[in-house]
Amino acid sequence: MIDEEAIAKRWEAMKGCLDERQRRLWAASEARSHGRGGVTSVARATGMAQTTVRDGLRDLDAGEEWEPGRVRRPGAGRPAVSDRDPEV
Repeated sequence: MIDEEAIAKRWEAMKGCLDERQRRLWAASEARSHGRGGVTSVARATGMAQTTVRDGLRDLDAGEEWEPGRVRRPGAGRPAVSDRDPEV
């Protein structure tokens, strides 16, 4: 049995210190440490979507090195307004 209350307590202690990517990685490592049912339990305890936890697992498995301060992969997000409309 996975102790979701303990997960929730750890999450409350950590969530204010982490950026978006770090939250994903924390949730993924927590889920992986619990094995089967870990993704569902972490999602339920933290309020994160299961897809977010699974994205974190993919990030952990990829082992990519990101530039310091980077939260999203290059190319993610909206294009700059100046790129879409040079007159701005």
